[in-house]
Amino acid sequence: MEKYQKDRYVAAAESLSRKLERRNFQPIICQSLKEAREKALEKIAPDQSVGFGGSVTVEQSEIIEKLYERGQRMIDREKTKSAEERHQVMKQALLADYFLTSINGITEDGELVNVDSVGNRVAALTYGPDNVFAFVSMKKVYGDLKTTVEMVRRNTAPLNAHRLGLEKTPCIKKGTCGDCLQVECICNTIAITRRSMQKNRIVIFLIIEEVGL
Repeated sequence: MEKYQKDRYVAAAESLSRKLERRNFQPIICQSLKEAREKALEKIAPDQSVGFGGSVTVEQSEIIEKLYERGQRMIDREKTKSAEERHQVMKQALLADYFLTSINGITEDGELVNVDSVGNRVAALTYGPDNVFAFVSMKKVYGDLKTTVEMVRRNTAPLNAHRLGLEKTPCIKKGTCGDCLQVECICNTIAITRRSMQKNRIVIFLIIEEVGL
């Protein structure tokens, strides 16, 4: 990343942090995804359970592997062998002590925007686990609420549809959201979290490095 781009992200992160704090979120500015991972590991008690949602950023951080290495109690849907078992494990993750996720987009005023297919990820964010850790790159800060929702649906959702190997949605065929009602629709739930009712429950690691989708 060019220095001027990094400087811009740092300035924006400092400004955004103050707005997030006013909304009862707990922002932590990190220079890299690795730094965010290490700070998260320090905060997660070794004897507590950890669940997580689908997230490229979380995958790239390799925090799941680190947690397994230290013997953490994991609620991991990827270890299941059937659709029903996977469904039940995803429900169990809503009662985890910690939940790891990302955010699809953040407004410049500090509102969180997420588009979800099944809904487990936004369910955990809004209500459930006592501690939610969200890893998000500053490249996902898009502007006002309307712009952020549009960017998530036009950019992030189609990328996830291709990543997941979907076949029939407009975002697969045309590369952009078609506001579809297909069985494979990845935009079943659009959630805007404008404030955390419980102060500091949602920790947002603002990452200067460009990571994730």
